[in-house]
Amino acid sequence: MDRQFRYDRLPSVHESQDIADLVYSAGEGSSYELQSTTRPASSPSPPGYSPVEQQKNVASSVKSVNTYASSVSRRSGGFEKLKKIIRRKPLPESVLGSIRRHPAADIHPIRIGRGVWKDQLLVDRSLRSMALFMTTLAIAMLIVIFTHAKTFRDRSNPFSTSVGGDPSSCKSVTRANTVLLLLINIAATMILGMSNTYQQLVTSLKISDLKHMLQKFGDSRVGTNSPFSINHKESGKKSAWAAWFLLICTSMPVHFLANSLIGPSFILEPPRDVQFNETTYGEVNSYSYSSGTTYITDSSSFLCWSAFRTGRAHFAKSLYVLGQEDSTYGSGQTKFGIDYATIIVQYSKGNCTGMAKDTTDVDALEKSWKRKYSSIYYSEGSCSMGSAVKCQLRDARPAKCRLNVRMSAAFILAVCLMLKAIY
Repeated sequence: MDRQFRYDRLPSVHESQDIADLVYSAGEGSSYELQSTTRPASSPSPPGYSPVEQQKNVASSVKSVNTYASSVSRRSGGFEKLKKIIRRKPLPESVLGSIRRHPAADIHPIRIGRGVWKDQLLVDRSLRSMALFMTTLAIAMLIVIFTHAKTFRDRSNPFSTSVGGDPSSCKSVTRANTVLLLLINIAATMILGMSNTYQQLVTSLKISDLKHMLQKFGDSRVGTNSPFSINHKESGKKSAWAAWFLLICTSMPVHFLANSLIGPSFILEPPRDVQFNETTYGEVNSYSYSSGTTYITDSSSFLCWSAFRTGRAHFAKSLYVLGQEDSTYGSGQTKFGIDYATIIVQYSKGNCTGMAKDTTDVDALEKSWKRKYSSIYYSEGSCSMGSAVKCQLRDARPAKCRLNVRMSAAFILAVCLMLKAIY
């Protein structure tokens, strides 16, 4: 028996169409022609229907579809039209505001930023930026050290590591010190913050450690720099502990020495103008404070004795000699802010003849002191400091200040910053 089959093209499905649209179009009598494909899914060969049976099946199928479509159109024709309008047009803002947004809709893909050599993630750019900033600070600290290296080598006081800049007014030095300390504290805060970030990365678990941690410990701290999280790692515990201790040890000096890197100080220098007043022994000991003039009468004053013997006032290099002097320029001085430009040396002509400006060896002169009980004094023959020689300070003026760099703190901070930058 001949079998006749028709394989007509099915109607194209549009994006806005669904089963309701097709049913509605069938009910309205659209131009689409419904055809029946009588091929059962279980049999690979066409079914053995006669042409009469095929026509009956097609007629009954079309009749059933038309009957269902007409019933649907009769019952909910207006609802289906409204449904089509809502589906094919965007929802109004009033309706959108009442719809709850799913959290999955807020997820955005990872954004890749352009790097110097290759594209980088945000964490890569952040770590590289922190390493670059740390390297910049380390280079700046090395520049500070190299700039003051010569002054530090030739400093007059070997017991101090502070080196100063150019003298200036105390007001301007105080202002500069405040601004620089503000910048130093900002940089120190950023250094500690970056170090804390690296500590969090060192102590945090990797994805490969999660299974081991959950099986053995059950839970672990996340987002902290607690070193105890390192013990939850499956591997790399020793290197993580070493890195954590390195970051901690290089951060402690930043805490304590950042504000000690610079500081202002008064400049206490001996008078540059030295004048001599040769007089008698009695006139040397007859002085009055009524005029407001400051006198140096201490027998252990090397400042006055050096001005008399060398023609120029000098400070003692020895801390012991400097501590013995009880005058305006002694080590026990607590009142600063006043400086003197002129020193007048009064000496007895009969006791100190020919001794004014008779030597140039300042070091030997400093060591020529004599001891009396628990104190020292300077004397040469009958010419003694404090009795035959006295000094008078004049031309008082406001003292100058300078901004000092403490090289000991600079050395330690430079090493710490270099280690952090290398890490």
